[in-house]
Amino acid sequence: MKEAIWISLAIVAASSWLFNRFLAVKQDPQEPPLVPSKIPLFGHLIGLVMRKNDYYVDLRRKHSLPIYTLPMLASKLYVVNSIDLISSVQRLPKILAFPPIEAKFAMTICASSKDGNEIIANNLNGEEGDWGYSYDAYKSMHSALAPGPGLDGMNRIMIQNIAHSLNQLRAQGDQSLTMRLGEWSRHEITMATTNSVYGRCNPFKDPNVENAFWEFEKGLVMILINRLPSLTARKACRARDLVGDAFRHYFEAKHHEYGSTLVQSRYDTSMQNKVSVGDIARFEVGNTVAVLVNTAPAVFWMLFYLYSNPLALQECRDEVESVVSDTNETNGMRRTVHITSVKQNCPVLTSAFQEVLRQRTSGTQVRQVMQDTMLDGRYLLKKDATVIMPSLVMHTDPAVWGPDVSEFNHKRFTKGKNAQSSHKPNSKALRAFGGGTTLCPGRHFATTEILATVVMFILRYDLFPLDDRWTPPKTEKSNIAAVVMEPDTDIMVRVVPREGTADCEWDFELADSTMVFGVAAEDRHD
Repeated sequence: MKEAIWISLAIVAASSWLFNRFLAVKQDPQEPPLVPSKIPLFGHLIGLVMRKNDYYVDLRRKHSLPIYTLPMLASKLYVVNSIDLISSVQRLPKILAFPPIEAKFAMTICASSKDGNEIIANNLNGEEGDWGYSYDAYKSMHSALAPGPGLDGMNRIMIQNIAHSLNQLRAQGDQSLTMRLGEWSRHEITMATTNSVYGRCNPFKDPNVENAFWEFEKGLVMILINRLPSLTARKACRARDLVGDAFRHYFEAKHHEYGSTLVQSRYDTSMQNKVSVGDIARFEVGNTVAVLVNTAPAVFWMLFYLYSNPLALQECRDEVESVVSDTNETNGMRRTVHITSVKQNCPVLTSAFQEVLRQRTSGTQVRQVMQDTMLDGRYLLKKDATVIMPSLVMHTDPAVWGPDVSEFNHKRFTKGKNAQSSHKPNSKALRAFGGGTTLCPGRHFATTEILATVVMFILRYDLFPLDDRWTPPKTEKSNIAAVVMEPDTDIMVRVVPREGTADCEWDFELADSTMVFGVAAEDRHD
């Protein structure tokens, strides 16, 4: 018995020596402090698989560090928890770079060709100046999605689609109907968004393409983490290829010429950089992930939080009435909703929107360390390591938001007479759209789409859960690549036209986008 114990101890000692000698991540004293794992080598990886982005919150609560090193097999992650250090990271976009991360993501999920990958990789991080596919694509996308004629055109088509969808809910007259809230949000946002981007020949008008896209999205993580996704994520890969083939036909037939400024500029940029039509189609599948996967669940959560909170719902409705003008006509009342005015004249509604983003976004901003550098003059970051900034850590920090951090406070972001929070919100701590040079270029379109959908809905309909309780769905199955958490289960609801709206005709007016609603800190001027 004693001999067996001594043999076991010897094996443990030898294993420990081998690990420390050959496998342990070497740590410089100037690097951010190392957070050890109880299980050598695989402990943190297991934690991330089991807890996903909540694992970073667990570590913040346990260690309370502004930045730390997380050893991951033979590599390391630098996890940044401090607002000030996040700002320092954003001031070094060439050294702590996003383009290499973005390129790896695109090549992996889009299954682009070898030639396409080489075009992406050419001067990827701008080492040789402001040229190359990465630079041109970034510039054209930001230009197309900035406030202006291109964005206005997309917004107007989107609003027409949402208005039509809401009219369909009234097709049964004053009778109520039942539907799955998440399913409705996903389908209507998918069609409104893709119609606005791709125009009259939108590939997503084919239900097979729409269904295939969401099947692909469901298997996105398996594609990202596996070396042989065609074997281990076969269903998702087949779905991706179906959507890619639809886009290939779309571009080969020149249907993009009837689409938005956004899709036209993306196509032109790709052609100027000699990207093949096949790869343009494959990359467009990835672009669609960016414009679709977060808006639909954001609409779901906005409707959930407002209808489950009668006070918030009533205050938002009262406020929205201020941007509605009424005209008496022969057949009844015509109500015109001025959507553009919502962003400037409805502070409670826009505060509720920001609070939903705080409660239900868990994206992680990622950077690659291109060379050894000192962050904020204090922390050594080593070349080839990865810097991550988990927004969930910031969004759940009581030191930032106060003791009611876990509660939904629809007035948390209001000011002046409407202010109702023990802590003044720090706009830099709301990381739903990222920040710095990688600030989401589609934030203006997404914000307008979410607010427009919610405004149209709360003005016209009441919602009641069929089981008489608004129980928040869990989000444990949410795609780790998504920014907005996806509900694990749907909610069956009864949709009832509001009293007094039976004889109303509805118009939704959108003025030119000369003003910007500042959700991200970079858009705010207060």
